[in-house]
Amino acid sequence: MEQPEPGQPSRLSRCLVTGASLAAVATLIMVAFTWPAVYAEPRGVPVGLVAAQPESTTIVAALEQVRPHEFTVRRYADRDAAVQAIRHREVYGAVVVDGGPELLVASGASTIASQLIGALTGVLNPAGQTTADRPPVTDVVPLSPHDERGAGLSAFFFPLLLGGLKGGIFIAIGIQGTARRLLTLAVFTVIAGTAVAVVGQYAFRILSGSFPLNAAASGLTVAAIAATVIGLRNLFGLHGVGVGTVLIMLVGSPISAATLPVEFLPRPWGAIGQFFPPGASVSLIRCISYFPDAPTLPQWFVLCGWTLAGCLLALLTRNRPSARTRSTTPPSTKIA
Repeated sequence: MEQPEPGQPSRLSRCLVTGASLAAVATLIMVAFTWPAVYAEPRGVPVGLVAAQPESTTIVAALEQVRPHEFTVRRYADRDAAVQAIRHREVYGAVVVDGGPELLVASGASTIASQLIGALTGVLNPAGQTTADRPPVTDVVPLSPHDERGAGLSAFFFPLLLGGLKGGIFIAIGIQGTARRLLTLAVFTVIAGTAVAVVGQYAFRILSGSFPLNAAASGLTVAAIAATVIGLRNLFGLHGVGVGTVLIMLVGSPISAATLPVEFLPRPWGAIGQFFPPGASVSLIRCISYFPDAPTLPQWFVLCGWTLAGCLLALLTRNRPSARTRSTTPPSTKIA
């Protein structure tokens, strides 16, 4: 026989408010993760151009007519210079006329941007020419043969962010004492970063490049997220866990450019997203795997900054009583 639940049933007003609040949260999550894709369109995607002055002017005008505001053209002296620019992530691809014609793309940077640039054959293929006369498309930085569409790399980041968030929540709630929390965070960072890199690089083969750098980047990602949650929990009590979750998952993650290039996201959110741990992590790990010549100091600084800020916040507020403690502490009474 089923035992009755102890205590009084919840008030009807509380049930209504709770149900409406949960529905609002679910709607907010849907909106946060959907609006970047709904309003995504290419705006100022950087593309290189190798052509003499008369042809260069003609091609730029043709691009602006056919694809207005979609590209930002950067001129290079020759094909080698354009290739180096792609490998440094200055541009997503290039249109080569001198020594060509040829289209250069980099699927390792973005399959969407590569398809966009690869579709510019009409610029180098005047009307009347056959399909066989169309210029070749060369993938300068191809994706891993084990992840030719880039789906694995895009899917890699969300579990990494979720793991950092879950770890931070568990440490913030389940471990008592600031020093013990930070010690647990250090252990979690080292083991999680190494394990994630092993799975991504050797099991699934969606990561490449330097394994120590991939492990360091993965570990620093979970550290930045978890440290933020821990620091906010020390500052605001249990409410800080919710603040950290919203900050990382509902603000930073949708504008991280994990599935869409920064230039495809509504401005200025794509650029802002690179200053959050999800965006910095996406850019850093992609560079380590496919663009070792590209500068990565900004991404390292962002992740280190969030990690240090979270740890300092936890240390500076380690003696601060939580809201729950303050509310349950009985007031002192004066003895007459």
